[in-house]
Amino acid sequence: MKKVISSIVLVIFSLVLIVNCGGGEKKAPATKKEVKKETKMVADLANGEKIFNKVCVACHLTGVAGAPAVTDKKRWEENAAKGFDALYKSVLNGVPKGKYGVMPPRGTCNDCSDKDLFDAVHYILKRAGVTAK
Repeated sequence: MKKVISSIVLVIFSLVLIVNCGGGEKKAPATKKEVKKETKMVADLANGEKIFNKVCVACHLTGVAGAPAVTDKKRWEENAAKGFDALYKSVLNGVPKGKYGVMPPRGTCNDCSDKDLFDAVHYILKRAGVTAK
């Protein structure tokens, strides 16, 4: 019975990753100037939670492929120490080779707006109990 449940969970998780990995119109990476402009927005944590549950959860719930799990406060403190602008820019542009792994551009959510991703970063930091400088 455990094997059946494990197989079902694996199939569901794989489908979530596949759905979140493709499609949508590719958006150009944000420039430094655009990041500064975007961070003047006010975070909508309800939208951030929605985006987290739609996309980010695939890697950040448990820490898949080196991603910091949302419960890993130490890793989020390390990320937050770089400042919100740097963290947000990493989400928009991706991190091809980081200390712990990779972050795909836009977290693979090509249909997410910059504001959606801004909200998701704020939501994750709040859920992790961390404040970015």
